[in-house]
Amino acid sequence: MTFDFHPEAREEFHDAAHWYEERSLYAGDRFVSIVRAAVNAILADPLRYQAVGEGVRVFRLKKFPFRLYYSFDEAAQFVCIYAVMHEKRRPDYWRERLPH
Repeated sequence: MTFDFHPEAREEFHDAAHWYEERSLYAGDRFVSIVRAAVNAILADPLRYQAVGEGVRVFRLKKFPFRLYYSFDEAAQFVCIYAVMHEKRRPDYWRERLPH
């Protein structure tokens, strides 16, 4: 199985990691590690996490106020992460990234 970040989700991930790293190198490293573990958990069982719309699921990070919104293409065995969203942002801003 393969995965990729939507370009804007990749930017959100990098921005958040940088923000935490500026506060504490440990926090930045920990955030990156937790996101990587989340991606691995999604890849291990992509249908396990809560559906939040047609074809979209959410993984809530532990220890950080972020959620990963993603879709899974079973035929292609591909996961696309559409958002690395801070819980305090407007909730549906990332939906415009979904394919129509």
